[in-house]
Amino acid sequence: MIDTERTWDGVPGIQIETDLLRLAVIPQAGAKIHELVHRPSGFDLLWRNPRVPLRPTYPGPNFDDVWSGGWDELFPTDEACTVGDSTFHDHGDLWHGPWEWEITRDTGDRAEIHLSRDTVALACRMEKWIGVERGSRTIGFRHRLTNLGHQPVEFDWSLHVAHAIGPDSRVHMAPNGLHAEPGQAGRFAAAPDAVGWPMQGEIDVGAVQPPESGLLEWLYPRGLREGWCAVAHPSRGVGLGLEFDPEVFRTVWTWGVYGGWRGHYVLLTEPSTSPPGGLARSVANGTAARLEAHGVLETEVRAVVLEGIDGTTPSDRRPGRW
Repeated sequence: MIDTERTWDGVPGIQIETDLLRLAVIPQAGAKIHELVHRPSGFDLLWRNPRVPLRPTYPGPNFDDVWSGGWDELFPTDEACTVGDSTFHDHGDLWHGPWEWEITRDTGDRAEIHLSRDTVALACRMEKWIGVERGSRTIGFRHRLTNLGHQPVEFDWSLHVAHAIGPDSRVHMAPNGLHAEPGQAGRFAAAPDAVGWPMQGEIDVGAVQPPESGLLEWLYPRGLREGWCAVAHPSRGVGLGLEFDPEVFRTVWTWGVYGGWRGHYVLLTEPSTSPPGGLARSVANGTAARLEAHGVLETEVRAVVLEGIDGTTPSDRRPGRW
């Protein structure tokens, strides 16, 4: 089930494959998930940047200039910023490779790898276990964040999942209304702090917009009723759902790039500990997550490749079969 001899664009990685799923994890590129394929349909649910190939990642570049797509993790910030005497990289430092890794199980029925990385800007260690089972469409993620230092730390942490989309794709989640980032409010620029869900007047908020619209929309919930989100693709009959602890990931950013940023067409769902804006803003407004000295935060996330998507499920309900 695990193949460690594969390369993607010349970069070595780890392929984990079952009868239903195939995923590629790239330790040298921040342990990103480079592909997540539903084998029965052959559809890769993750978006890859058509103009930026996969490469090993290093500190220094602007994240957007080297972003090849896929599923990354952002910690301890999104936007580059300074808090006190500390300066934080653009999109944090977990996306810089390499991560250490080991195979913890490969039995033919179940496979699991363990990855770990000490962060640079904070005295923390991030660990994650990624596991799959034969006959299952679920990928299990177990995360452990450890504060190695003698002082509490504040942080933002986001799962940065870039979905391959088409004009009929749809976002699903269970928020208590939405905010729009004013500079990227798209259809909701007139009232960025009062966006309804799943409808805003006559606007179907969860509907992905066509690439020729030229829109850029960054929305996030005021609060979550349940800890899940999904992107469904009716024309493909599949989707990708995420389940998480809403006490840890308290909001979900949705970044719809409908031709309005660098000509790309992609949608991101980002379960996050804090609203958008970067760590400095989160610290200033009291929304940053906090981990005490020598503290440990453990949480689990489930990624489910959904089947039975038919396009009839409202955006505030779970689509398909989980």
